[in-house]
Amino acid sequence: MTGKAAAKRLVLTMFTHSRCQLCVDAKEALEQVRKQVPFEMTEVDIKQRGNEKWFEEYKYDVPVIHANGEFLLWHRVNVSDTISKLQKEH
Repeated sequence: MTGKAAAKRLVLTMFTHSRCQLCVDAKEALEQVRKQVPFEMTEVDIKQRGNEKWFEEYKYDVPVIHANGEFLLWHRVNVSDTISKLQKEH
């Protein structure tokens, strides 16, 4: 794999918690995004022990999505807008 190919790898991180209906909706929307822009996704439960920093930062704003460690969006995922952002930035 070349350096350029490695740089194209996209990882989304969703900051969430178990009682978050917007997070469920966001995951469904992100599956639609993934059909156009491939990515890996990890989830961070902000209420889990060890994630206090994220809880303090995002307790009123989940879901929050980061792309390769950078803030991408929060609350609702608009599929077409998210595809456009990811294609421009990554």
